[in-house]
Amino acid sequence: MTSLSKADLVQELNRLFAEEVEAALRYLHLSHAVRGINHLLVGPLLKRGFQETIEHAEVIAHKIRELGAVPRLDVNLSLQPQALDAKEVLELALTFEEAALEAYQDTLRRVEGDIPLEEFIRSQIVVESEHVAELKQLLVE
Repeated sequence: MTSLSKADLVQELNRLFAEEVEAALRYLHLSHAVRGINHLLVGPLLKRGFQETIEHAEVIAHKIRELGAVPRLDVNLSLQPQALDAKEVLELALTFEEAALEAYQDTLRRVEGDIPLEEFIRSQIVVESEHVAELKQLLVE
């Protein structure tokens, strides 16, 4: 079993919950910030990213509830109203996908010993790694 207390586990999961909700909001914003032909090119990717991050947030919220707590959401986010091209959008998406990957990797070190939670976090690391790889591939010129 992990050396973290139940309260610390909940706090860690709340951090991941906020990370995923923030990423979903960023995807939503980017999907409306990209214009013209660029929207046709990356719009479906952004909408899929939005849906996947919301699903991740829901799974994490469920994990928090399994621990007997109610999810807490602390998000401090300001997104500017500016039009972006496809490359800018993909670069921004890569930035927050890499941040999510790092957050999951950090959490994995902290929950060591809680096998079910470790497995969940590992599966999220795989998903986030795939997102990062996909975005990097799209940014290759």
